[in-house]
Amino acid sequence: MNRRDTIVALLALGAAPLAAKAQPPTAPRRIGWLISSRKQYGPMIEAFTAKMKELGSIEGRDFVFEMRESEGRVDKLPALARELVALNPAVIVTAASAPIAALKRETTTVPIVFGTAAEVVEQGFVASFARPGGNITGVTLRGELRGKLVELIRETLPSARRIAVLEHESDAISRRASADYQRVNAMLGNQSRIVRLKGIEDLERAFEEIARARSEALIVGTMALFELHRKRIVELALKARLPVFSTMRSGEEGSLLSYSSDQTENFRRVAVLVDKVLKGAKPADLPVEQPDRFVLEINLRVAKALGIKIPRSVLIRADKVIE
Repeated sequence: MNRRDTIVALLALGAAPLAAKAQPPTAPRRIGWLISSRKQYGPMIEAFTAKMKELGSIEGRDFVFEMRESEGRVDKLPALARELVALNPAVIVTAASAPIAALKRETTTVPIVFGTAAEVVEQGFVASFARPGGNITGVTLRGELRGKLVELIRETLPSARRIAVLEHESDAISRRASADYQRVNAMLGNQSRIVRLKGIEDLERAFEEIARARSEALIVGTMALFELHRKRIVELALKARLPVFSTMRSGEEGSLLSYSSDQTENFRRVAVLVDKVLKGAKPADLPVEQPDRFVLEINLRVAKALGIKIPRSVLIRADKVIE
């Protein structure tokens, strides 16, 4: 190689990295969220974002969020789902059955990853846990949580036999949950009082019905309407001197006892699934996961206010005690 050829070759080598640097940056991937409210899901969103960072993806650089919030209103979900799908995001994250159903009606191609949902096979969201088979996968809830909660009520309040259950009548899973609570209560010799709500405006009427039935405990499930308004529900329950038991973590809001899956851990696992989707995996091939960490939370301040002594056998199993 003569001197001229050598110079040309060196110039070409020097230009290569400059050309690479001049390439436009890859646009951040768009991740849709369909949830009841950003405030309610704040800790889960933070857990998701932190896990994505661990996996090498930074919000703003590698992905951006498109949030749609239903405010606990099932009637808003179809329009919000339509909006999100129209944006053609790389993936949509959601939680609970109603938003999954709304998204499923809008798309069979945009990947959907859920953080909490029960009975996903029975509802037709996935073909099976092992092979979901469509565009949906995620982390499911376990139905046995309901039976465990009723057992905890029996341990905590051994003499209580009249158990009220709040049900959101337009939510299919709420109705299924009520049936489960009725079945387990009957097995333990309890009487179940299913109190149905159309919306939050029914709460005052619901507590009048609960009072007439002389209920001794109240079960509140994980439906979006209840989660969004749980503070108001607990206020009314405490006013009626009625202990609240829940499958959503709500001790800080005033539930006497809650037994739930660890939601922040669930959404860290959602992040792992989303990361795989962004790297080319198909939801059809990503097995639905089940939570393996549960949190028992007891509020001793509420127990004292209601004159309830929590048995030591229950107290020593608590993951968190609020004093």
